[in-house]
Amino acid sequence: MTGFDHKVLHLSQAGASAAAITIEVDFLGHGVWEKYETVSVPGGGYRYHVFPSGFSAHWVRRVCGRACRATAEFVRT
Repeated sequence: MTGFDHKVLHLSQAGASAAAITIEVDFLGHGVWEKYETVSVPGGGYRYHVFPSGFSAHWVRRVCGRACRATAEFVRT
């Protein structure tokens, strides 16, 4: 996530009920993960998250609180 000023994460999931998807980041790239935010994605629905301007981390991952079929797409500019 470094090198871009603006970042948006698009999340969708195919389940019948809402899924809590937690965004975790590793700021320095040393394998130390920190919870950043949890986004509730409605059943069969979509949500997006806009990161603050200048936000930077070496790695990001998404973790769902239950079994789910989800898609994530990052847009960076």
